[in-house]
Amino acid sequence: MKITFISVGSIKNASFKDVAQDYLKRIKRYVPVETVEVKDENASIKTPREDILRKDGERILKKLRPGDFNVVLTDGGGTFTSRGFAEFIGGLASAGKKGLTFVVGGPFGLHGSVYEASDMELSLSPMTLPHDMARVVLAEQVYRAFTILKGEPYSH
Repeated sequence: MKITFISVGSIKNASFKDVAQDYLKRIKRYVPVETVEVKDENASIKTPREDILRKDGERILKKLRPGDFNVVLTDGGGTFTSRGFAEFIGGLASAGKKGLTFVVGGPFGLHGSVYEASDMELSLSPMTLPHDMARVVLAEQVYRAFTILKGEPYSH
């Protein structure tokens, strides 16, 4: 199974970028992994939020692959324990899913069309996280899930 992380924009903070890259490298020991950063919409303060979301959404939808299990991150989504998240990923792999894609929106969130194209909504926390941090936390939890599935000591 291939893991794909799609996000709006790039990680701006160099420290978060380094940590995210480290976890992506670790995930690659278990499965192929890809990071896709779609351009974030240039907008002024006068640009309607819906226009920004729609344009970001169009870019995201072009990157989703048919047959992948698509998960969007949102503070209103379902939650897992780390072990439950590992079991979720393991279950998808056992079911023969070729790909698992996680989508992290931009500062305004995600357009409704992206939610409609998703198979699941996931929350990392009921609190809002900065997007750079959310990407790091997500990558770490995906890595942790594989260590749990393999019975490795990282997860304790």
